[in-house]
Amino acid sequence: MKTAILYFSKYGTTRKVAGMIQSRLKGDEVTMIDLKEEQSPDLSYYDRIIVGSSVYVGSAKKKFKEFCLANYLPLFAIKEVGLFLCGMEPDEFKQQEEMERSFPEELRRHSKARGFMGGELLMEKMNFLDRVIVKKVMKTTESVYNINEKAIDQFVEKMLS
Repeated sequence: MKTAILYFSKYGTTRKVAGMIQSRLKGDEVTMIDLKEEQSPDLSYYDRIIVGSSVYVGSAKKKFKEFCLANYLPLFAIKEVGLFLCGMEPDEFKQQEEMERSFPEELRRHSKARGFMGGELLMEKMNFLDRVIVKKVMKTTESVYNINEKAIDQFVEKMLS
């Protein structure tokens, strides 16, 4: 199956998770597309589209949400779709809220799989303002690795079923 994994990643964690998904899609012809670099890719070639973003202040970036709404909602409706988010929210109810704020309802309803993959706080990559916010909100000055490989495995299993 021809699969496109589209992602929006500020510090690289979502790109890393997209790569982990790619490595688990054995037998698929997988293309990774960074939406910061390629804002209007042609997705007509692909059978399966997986879309992911990082979460900032409870939602995906505005540019990412606009991409989902404006460019491909009609195309997503005729493709097999998977949606994922990367973030540090530990509460499952709040993770679901972040999913709802990040993806349009129609796209969520149509998706074959949805996953909240955990995330990372990479202090060494953050700009000054982001470090200040993380220190205040997350109460940490250290980098944190919290990618949920079990969630990635479950997501891929759903996509392949």
